[in-house]
Amino acid sequence: MSAAVARPAGAGWLPEAGAPHGGGVDDGALDAGGLARAGWAGIWSNGAELMPAAGSVDPRPLAAMTLCLEVTVPPVGRHAAVRLWQGAAEAGSAVALYAVADGRLRLVHGDVDCLTPPGFVQAGDTVALRYRSCARGRSDLVDIVNHDRGTMHRQRTGVARAARFDEALPRDPRFLSVCHVAAVAGFGVQAAELPAISADTWLMTAEGPRPVAQLSAGDMLITVTGERLPLRWIERRPRLCLGRAVPVRLRAPYFGLEDDLLLSPETHIMRDGPTVEYLFGQERVLVRAADLLGSAGAQRDTRRPVRDFFHIMLDDHACVAVDRCGVETALLSDVLAAEDGARRHDIAAVDRTPCLAKLDRAAAQALVAASARATGGRG
Repeated sequence: MSAAVARPAGAGWLPEAGAPHGGGVDDGALDAGGLARAGWAGIWSNGAELMPAAGSVDPRPLAAMTLCLEVTVPPVGRHAAVRLWQGAAEAGSAVALYAVADGRLRLVHGDVDCLTPPGFVQAGDTVALRYRSCARGRSDLVDIVNHDRGTMHRQRTGVARAARFDEALPRDPRFLSVCHVAAVAGFGVQAAELPAISADTWLMTAEGPRPVAQLSAGDMLITVTGERLPLRWIERRPRLCLGRAVPVRLRAPYFGLEDDLLLSPETHIMRDGPTVEYLFGQERVLVRAADLLGSAGAQRDTRRPVRDFFHIMLDDHACVAVDRCGVETALLSDVLAAEDGARRHDIAAVDRTPCLAKLDRAAAQALVAASARATGGRG
């Protein structure tokens, strides 16, 4: 794992080695030209062009390409299939996604043919696809998340394919009404489910508060409980901020914050106090940012379709201090799983066990409601 906090270039064309992260996306507002320079070929939300595809698509093969979709699965007949997406290229080369019988999803792209397990989806479920092709067959990935069931299907295909933009860009505008989020990038968009904080976040270090963008491996961070732990891995990655992936803004002065904090919806923060002890019998728990949206101090931030976020990992799983708010870091097991697809790693229990209990959605909502009653709606 690399500890560099570099901002690599945008789309990489063959025969360049490797697929860039596209981390050059700035935190400032970007027009379509800025997103294009960062490697994005087209971005749509609810049928609207947030970053329209160029009128003349470059036909050259890409070192890596990513198609991101979010769709609510329609009803499927017992012996039928529903096409959810079709690329603009000829049928044998275009990326296609189908909902098929027995609750499966099927992705087809040339020699790539992937099926989820039976019963993975049912009508009405919202699912997200991240399909990454790789010209060398080293970082290819099919990643499908069922947001309503909390399940994931992740698979490496092992197929080397130098894809073109037209293989993923929509053949017909009507597919943009089927998939309410769609994006195509000319680089390998990496996993987004790791804990993530925005590039303008300040973390407490042994030398005082510092911007996360200025940190590097070996820096000593201060956890919310006062421990000092070395930073072992940090990486800046672009993140699509649409649909269920819209980040959560925690507003100051709630949650012990002096300034607003932007998190990915999957990131957990630490909660403590009498209400936590009364409800769960524990001094501290972890609550997912998306499950705080019913509280006064949390809201969805839909202002930008793409942002840079940072992932960090310490020696142990812990909550770093952002003012007086504890924000979880990544577990080694999750970092390895996100990078290596379906492969498993024999690692110590401490590297796959959260430092605190994580509340499920129902428990988190109970905590939000109880905290609102205890504070009169102020937090």
